[in-house]
Amino acid sequence: MVMKIGEMVRRSGLTERMLRHYETLGIIVPGRTDKGTRQYSDIDLEIARLAQHFRELDIPLDTIASIAKERRAHETGDSSSRAIGEMLADLAEHLSEKAARALALHRVIVEANKVVRACKGCDNAPGPGTCPDCPMNEAAANNGVAAMIWQDNQT
Repeated sequence: MVMKIGEMVRRSGLTERMLRHYETLGIIVPGRTDKGTRQYSDIDLEIARLAQHFRELDIPLDTIASIAKERRAHETGDSSSRAIGEMLADLAEHLSEKAARALALHRVIVEANKVVRACKGCDNAPGPGTCPDCPMNEAAANNGVAAMIWQDNQT
């Protein structure tokens, strides 16, 4: 399917300005009519969505652009493969580390949420001094999210 920029904006969720910026960076390379009108393909749409997904994961645009353009900077498949392979391995490692940090934070949040939900139906005022038997007292000593919620010296 061939799309003009308006259809690409609608389907990708990106603005015209961002699509043009992606084009300037070499991330998307749309075809052109004889009169210069951009013609986006389904592959361009997929690349736009992928680039946006990278951005949602805080991958810098220059990193995305480097990956997109690297092949064109090489004369052989071997040198291209080596360079792009290294870039992708670095990106995969970065995302693995980020995923591990996100999963660790997820576990802390889930544990804090379990304790917070244990207070459902409690008639005491929420706070360390008003409910001595509250499970949040213990959780706040071991869980940063619980401690953040339970601290008394908030301004």
